[in-house]
Amino acid sequence: MSFRFKSKELQHFNWIFGNAPCFPVHSSKISIITEPNKFYETLYEKFKDAKRRISIASLYIGTGELEKDLLKVMMTNAKQQQLSLKILLDYQRGTRGEVNSKTLFESFIDKESIDNCKLSLYQTPKLQGSWSKALPSRYNEIIGLQHMKLYIADDIVILSGANCSNDYFGQRQDRYIQIEDKDLVNFYCDVIDALSDISKQLAGDKIVAPKEICRKEFEGRITDLIEKWKLLQAEKLSVLDSKNETNTWIFPLLQMGDFNITQDEDTTCNILTSGLKGSYFRLATGYFNLTEKYEKVLLKDCKANISLLMAHPNANGFLGASGPAGGIPYAYSLIAKKFWQKVVDYNQISRVRILEYERPGWTFHAKGLWYYPPGSEVPWACVVGSANLGERSVRRDLEAQAAIFTESPDLQKKLHEECTKLHDYSTESIEDILQRNIPLWVQATVGLFRTYF
Repeated sequence: MSFRFKSKELQHFNWIFGNAPCFPVHSSKISIITEPNKFYETLYEKFKDAKRRISIASLYIGTGELEKDLLKVMMTNAKQQQLSLKILLDYQRGTRGEVNSKTLFESFIDKESIDNCKLSLYQTPKLQGSWSKALPSRYNEIIGLQHMKLYIADDIVILSGANCSNDYFGQRQDRYIQIEDKDLVNFYCDVIDALSDISKQLAGDKIVAPKEICRKEFEGRITDLIEKWKLLQAEKLSVLDSKNETNTWIFPLLQMGDFNITQDEDTTCNILTSGLKGSYFRLATGYFNLTEKYEKVLLKDCKANISLLMAHPNANGFLGASGPAGGIPYAYSLIAKKFWQKVVDYNQISRVRILEYERPGWTFHAKGLWYYPPGSEVPWACVVGSANLGERSVRRDLEAQAAIFTESPDLQKKLHEECTKLHDYSTESIEDILQRNIPLWVQATVGLFRTYF
């Protein structure tokens, strides 16, 4: 049998059961973390208490004391419990500088002599070969990255946009949703394992390259993985539907531009076009750089009211950076100006709002969306994960997300509190953006490099 949402608030999203595997859970299995320090504390406790497996996908692991403590507790537990420890990072970012994620991992392996730990370093196929050396360190990262953020301990996964680094454990605001479900975790572990198979491996003090990647072959592997889990979960749904034991449905979404996997982009666009008139989408992104497709969907196809929360230049992690990177906060302001002109051209001023997050001493890295049905003061759905609705997320980086739909008043309330807390530090700022001075060199170059950030 084909499953369908029963509530009128969600029925217009029934198409999503054909787009992605569905993992039904009870809302009591979902926890929302709102503070970076609590995110770190949760990671530490979950990794310390894990009995069977720890799997991580992140851009990199930082080299500060907090990260060292986190890696130490993972390594100690792996040695004592003989559990499986797998870490997937980006090769370019994870090997940047003399002290980096790789050297940190090596130092713990040397001390602990652990055999059941695996570090995989994904490198985009676009950079393999001579291109890897042709571009200088840091700048080669603009070509493409492993950007998924998945933190797994036994049958729990934390979905986030936060990296495993000191900044993200202190005053860098992101989102963090913890879900306990064995099948969902198995799905994400399958994804991590598949990517690890085509990644470089740390072997002793050497890095071993994988066999040459056939992009079409790997695209088929990921597509088959998604289809396998859709079939498995369809059987589970048919049984649970008759028992009425669940009130929340989770749809994992992947985006892998390197391999023509556009599931997250396609599903997010469909979600935005499926919102009813009178409903409300609240979107957030740390880096405001919508693709033309997302702009079209929001301004022409979406019937709902929308707000877009972005980082104020003072809350942008690139503020004060040396070299061209220092212009990135201004580039996002310029892109926002150009987007607002399209809002005006399409006569959508009454339907679209732009807000900026600014909190003294904090940076903003949160992303995703919340869906409020007509007349509802709480969201019934959200999308959470690593993607930023922008050019990089769609075309260059590897991203992992989840669309969560819920009929639980308790979870709806918690999602609303999460969203509201982010907006407590926001102001409607389009007038400030329009009047903001943009350096001439940023104005001259942003069009050339827009697809890289």
